[in-house]
Amino acid sequence: VPDPDPIPDPAPDPDPTPDPVPDPDPTPDPTPDPGPALAALPVAPTTRWHPGFSQVTVQDGRVVTATDLQGLAGVISVGAGLGPQALSDGQGRAFWRFAGAQALEVAAGLVCDTRAISVFMVARVPRHPASYNRYFSLGAQGQGSQVNTLGGALESRVISRSASFAQSFGKVASSAPSGAEWLVTGAQKQVIGAVCGAAGTRLSLNERSAAVAAAYKVTGVSGAEIGRYAWSPGAAGSWGVFDLYDMVVYDRTLTEAEAQAVSEALMQAHDIVPITSQLVLEGDSITQGTGDVTDALSCAAVLTEPGTNHVPPGWRVCNLGTSGNKIADLVAKRDAVNGWAAQVLPGQNVMAFEVGRNDVAAGVSPAALYSGVVAYLNTASTGVLQRGWSVRAMANIASSPALMPQIEAQRSALRSAQFLSDTGAQAGGAF
Repeated sequence: VPDPDPIPDPAPDPDPTPDPVPDPDPTPDPTPDPGPALAALPVAPTTRWHPGFSQVTVQDGRVVTATDLQGLAGVISVGAGLGPQALSDGQGRAFWRFAGAQALEVAAGLVCDTRAISVFMVARVPRHPASYNRYFSLGAQGQGSQVNTLGGALESRVISRSASFAQSFGKVASSAPSGAEWLVTGAQKQVIGAVCGAAGTRLSLNERSAAVAAAYKVTGVSGAEIGRYAWSPGAAGSWGVFDLYDMVVYDRTLTEAEAQAVSEALMQAHDIVPITSQLVLEGDSITQGTGDVTDALSCAAVLTEPGTNHVPPGWRVCNLGTSGNKIADLVAKRDAVNGWAAQVLPGQNVMAFEVGRNDVAAGVSPAALYSGVVAYLNTASTGVLQRGWSVRAMANIASSPALMPQIEAQRSALRSAQFLSDTGAQAGGAF
């Protein structure tokens, strides 16, 4: 019977080449895990660098180059071995660690004016330097485009032992008529921003912001640097100290509503909640961290390490410990203009201190040291307790054998019921 289907059978495959042998290892090659998805921004930026989503080249664990997600201006290390460390945190999020001697140069494709720029970054500040902390500045040494802008577009600053306030082009948050207490940097992850325009500058930290004066006017600056002030960088070792998770730049002045929306989008993408409480860590080098205990491994950094729950969400944690400090230094920082003790938040305000090693080494008796500690905490109008803070006392760790009798005496004094009585912290006391 004729075949009712006239379509001919398919001809044999003319290509005798056998099919490729299947890969015996079907597992795909691993790629760096960028962590959660890239934050979608409500306003398209001019440039954006993200450790998890930019194309990054690394040598010996340090960033050499990274692309701009907007395709305009990539970054390159300012010198061999001077790029930030490329790391991932406990939540799998990639970040770049700037530890005081690292910086990146931004290509000349980015051109900005000091009064027409907006910068935001997601970062941690494990321990603030004694003065400036440089995050982003206009101009670049490698391009010869550095220019005096009276400071970086985004940085923070301690002035005469003040708290570490956000700053832009020399205009610091502590100069704002109100709201400065919200704009203090800490070791926790946060969104720090600056929006600069002809009418003034608006500094922000997370969803909070405050207005300060307009920047010094400089126009048409090409290139930029991340991690140092291009005009006057100083020696390596004095540059920025921070962990960078995301940096976004606009070559214009965002409206207040736009800036708020950008900050909130970055907060949401990084699981950052509004800050309502704070923990200040005070003391000497033991608190600061010395030797192998770098800033990134110091107490505030450990307490706020992403993926841990040592400190609840919504807390700012600041390490103010300073090598060589004595009780008199802690008093000076407590009483400084715009000092930490004046930056009270509506939630809990907790100060934990450890001090005494340098006092007893200088010949101060345990009794005199104890009196100094009590006065630091409990003095009419100026005491830490009187300023609305609760206190946690930390016992000194062991010291040299020659100092151990004095250290033991101080430990006993801080554990005694008399200490609670002397500070008004006994049952029924004022504090």
